[in-house]
Amino acid sequence: MERVERPFFLPPRAVNVREAEPTDAPAIAELTLQLGYPVEVEAMRDRLRVLKLRHDHLVLVATIDQAIGGWVHACAAEALESGFRVEIVGLVVAERFRRRGVGRRLMEAAEKWAVAQGAPVLVVRSNIRRTESHGFYPSLGFAVNKTQTVFHKRLPHKDTSGPAG
Repeated sequence: MERVERPFFLPPRAVNVREAEPTDAPAIAELTLQLGYPVEVEAMRDRLRVLKLRHDHLVLVATIDQAIGGWVHACAAEALESGFRVEIVGLVVAERFRRRGVGRRLMEAAEKWAVAQGAPVLVVRSNIRRTESHGFYPSLGFAVNKTQTVFHKRLPHKDTSGPAG
């Protein structure tokens, strides 16, 4: 019988989770491309600067041996129909670090922040094409709440650095 090589989990101390800095923009932009959203490094740097000033947003990176192996972006919001919540608006782990606990560590840190914000619920949306995620989120305790169609309309705006989510 042929032995199948399985990825190993990185020990918790090997993955450092910290707030993202504008200097992380090149690595974050590269990872964002893996999500299918090309963005210029300078545009990413500008976004990080803006988000760092907002108390209702959290952007974290996971570093492994000084390399950025993933990021998560969470946003706290009050919705008229559903009340206060925190939503994971982006999560990506570098292909070489997937299935090794990096995404789990990022999500645990985001969840801890959501609890500190007083959010009664943490929401994450996953594109139907991202089938790997459809097993990952339930393993963290998430349950499917609904399916939906997302509509997108471009508005006149000076920023042409890439799609807006």
